[in-house]
Order: sequence, then C-alpha cells, then structure tokens
Amino acid sequence: MSSEMLPAFIETSNVDKKQGINEHPEESQKPRLGEGCEPISKRQMKKLIKQKQWEEQRELRKQKRKEKRKRKKLERQCQMESNSDGNDRKRVRRDVVHSTLRLIIDCSFDDLMVLKDIKKLHKQIQRCYAENRRALHPVQFYLTSHGGQLKKNMDENDKGWVNWKDIHIKPEHYSELIKKEDLIYLTSDSPNILKELDESKAYVIGGLVDHNHHKGLTYKQASDYGINHAQLPLGNFVKMNSRKVLAVNHVFEIILEYLETRDWQEAFFTILPQRKGAVPTDKTCESASHDSQSVRMEECESDSDSSEEEYSRNELDSPREEKQDKENHTESTVNSLPQ
Repeated sequence: MSSEMLPAFIETSNVDKKQGINEHPEESQKPRLGEGCEPISKRQMKKLIKQKQWEEQRELRKQKRKEKRKRKKLERQCQMESNSDGNDRKRVRRDVVHSTLRLIIDCSFDDLMVLKDIKKLHKQIQRCYAENRRALHPVQFYLTSHGGQLKKNMDENDKGWVNWKDIHIKPEHYSELIKKEDLIYLTSDSPNILKELDESKAYVIGGLVDHNHHKGLTYKQASDYGINHAQLPLGNFVKMNSRKVLAVNHVFEIILEYLETRDWQEAFFTILPQRKGAVPTDKTCESASHDSQSVRMEECESDSDSSEEEYSRNELDSPREEKQDKENHTESTVNSLPQ
C-alpha cells in the first residue's frame, strides 16, 4: 500500500468506528464489570434478603393475627360460661352488707415507737384496710391521731393512702370524734371478757408495736379517760404457747371474721398464725385428762407389781416354814419315844 493511500484508509476506519458507537449508545454507556460499580457488602445483602422475606410473609402475619383474636374471643366466652355471672367481682360486692360497728385504730402512741416499729404499724394498717375492703361485712374503719412519724412514713412509702376509700383518717383523738359511752377499748390487760360484739359501739385497738416494753399502757389510758374496756375471749377458746398480746391486724381480722361467722373459736383459728401454737381449750383438757389417766394407770401397775412381788416372796417363804415345822415335829416325836 502506497503512502498516499494510507491516510485515506485510516480516516475511513475512524469513521466506521464512530458509526458503530452511534448505533449502540446504550451498550457504550454500560459500565464494564469492575469499572465504576461498587460491590454490595454482606450486611447490605442480609438486609435485602430480610426485607424480601418480610414482604413475602405479610399475608402470613395477617392470618396469624386473625387466629389470635379468634382464640382470645373463644377463651373469653368459655370463661363467661364457666361463671354463672359474667362479672364475679361485682356480684360479690353486691352481696356485701356493711356493718354499723365502728373499729378504730388509735395512733396516739407515735412518740413511743422507733422508725422500725412505725413501719411495722404502717404495714399492719395496710393489711387492715385491704381485709376490710374484701370483707362480706366491712366495718366503719377509723384511723385517729394520724400524724407524726406514721404520716411521714405513709407519705414517703405509700402516697396512694390519700385515695383510700371506706375509711375515716383523722388527726383528732378518738375521744373527740365519738361519744364516751359508745367507746370500748380492746386491751388484753382488761379483766372484762368480751362475749358478744355490739354493732352500735365503737371498739378501739391500740396502734402500738412495742414488743411488750409498755405493758398495761392501753388499759391505763382507757381507765384514765373513763372508757369501757374489755379483752377478746381468747382464753375461753384457745390455749397458746406465746403471750396473748396480738398484732393490730390480727385483732382487726378476728372481729371481721366473727361478724361473718358469729363463732369466736372459728374466728380465732382462722386468723391466728401457726407460730402462736394455738390449740382449742377442749383438746387441752382432753390431753390433760388423758395424762392424768395414764399416770393413774402407771400407779395401778406399780401397785400390782409390788403386790405380785410380795406374793412371790410369800410363796418362797412358805416351803421354808413347812420344812421348819417338819423338823420340829420330828424332834417332838423323838423326845416322846420311851428310852
């Protein structure tokens, strides 16, 4: 090829290349593998796969939600069928008959207790409130002389007490709220034994956790105020290993139980904790009589044993006496013979 024809050939080849590029512009714009395309990381790949699975399982999740709603609906229907009334709690509350008996916790001993005992009293009051709310015959509940350490502790640890229902919380002393002739102070030191509860009266429980440090204090206070006093008939029905002084909530619950059952013994044994070692008095009498009978039987057995011993001794002595008699007889006969 001559040098004259060579530039013309190069020009024609360049023209052909330009035409080829213009004919396939999309292919020319596509990036080649490894040129200008960043690879997808494993984390991005996992996200894409999870998103795809989430989209695919959308209908399945919807179906499961429907089944769950149906199952809960069936459970509610079964529960309503099992109960004669659809709302058991409301039915029980309708059967409640409020007692006119007033039960007072006297909180005037605040300065005689340390903080630890104040916290115990607070818990006992909480228990009384809860039991009275659940009782079939709830009493008219009073909390008097409320203040000092007790109020401070309740404000700090039980702020909901201000919303308590069916309770009269008063800073005044009980003697300022109720007539003296209607008051009866419940104290274990009183010589008077309570036989029945008079629902027209107001019974006072001393709000004192003292671990027996202040013996006779509530009895002295009742006497000083000229208030009637009595103790629960615990000794008539119960024999206990421990002292007869009960916690505030125990006295409160025993009275609630008695109002429902009208049976002191049942009320005592329903409420008293096992650690008190409570035993019915009739059983203690039976055990005492049984012990005395066993002692008598042992004495009789010992007497019979001693009589048997004497009899055996007499039997042992009788052959000796017979032998001695025989010897004496032989000697007498020998002497009587002629020599």
